[in-house]
Order: sequence, then C-alpha cells, then structure tokens
Amino acid sequence: MTTQQLEITVSDHQPAVVVALRGELDIASGDTLRRAIRELVRQGRTKIVVDASDLGFCDSCGLEALLDARDDIHKAAGAMRLTGVHGILKIVLAATRLRDAFVIDGTAVEAVAALVMSSSRDVSMV
Repeated sequence: MTTQQLEITVSDHQPAVVVALRGELDIASGDTLRRAIRELVRQGRTKIVVDASDLGFCDSCGLEALLDARDDIHKAAGAMRLTGVHGILKIVLAATRLRDAFVIDGTAVEAVAALVMSSSRDVSMV
C-alpha cells in the first residue's frame, strides 16, 4: 500500500485565501497543514477556505489538524470555511459528530463569496 503525501496549494482570492488539500491528511501530514495555516495567519491572512475536494483520506489525526487550524484562525479574529467535504472526511465528521464544528460550503467559490460578503459587512460597520 502506498500513501499519498499531502499537497497544499494556496491561492489568493482577496480578501480570502483558498487552501486546497490533495492526498492524505493524517498523523504524518497534520503538522504540514498546521504550519501552512499558522504561516498564513502570521501574514495577516485570516479569512481562509480549506478545500478538501481532492483529499483522498482523512483520519482522526487529520480531523484534529483541521480543528487546530480552525482554532488558530478564530484566535486571530478570522474565519474558516470548509469545502469539498466528501468520502472519508464526511464519514469521520459524521462519526465524531463534529460536522457542526465547521462552516461547510459546497464549493470554494461559495465559501469565498461568503467571506467576501462578511468582509463587506465588517467594513460597513466601521
């Protein structure tokens, strides 16, 4: 059995960032996601969409990495949205009853649009 390493692609969609995951999110790759999210937050990028459309596997350690990412973003007064939830990730979220721990959109486009709208409301309140 071969394991597929986690690939992370970051694309800028001002004011949001899309972090696309491909491969496996597990004990071996969770820290890679954590580092990528922490670096974005350090750069002031706190409106983040995590796109799991191409994620082939996610176990409980991968779910923990997603929760840690969400917590890091929230601590920086940001927002995280999860998209492309399918397969094993969908099963793990249901089995652990953590589906409601995330804001989940159908597509990255929908998630970015929601973050853009929330940014517009934040600016208009100032």
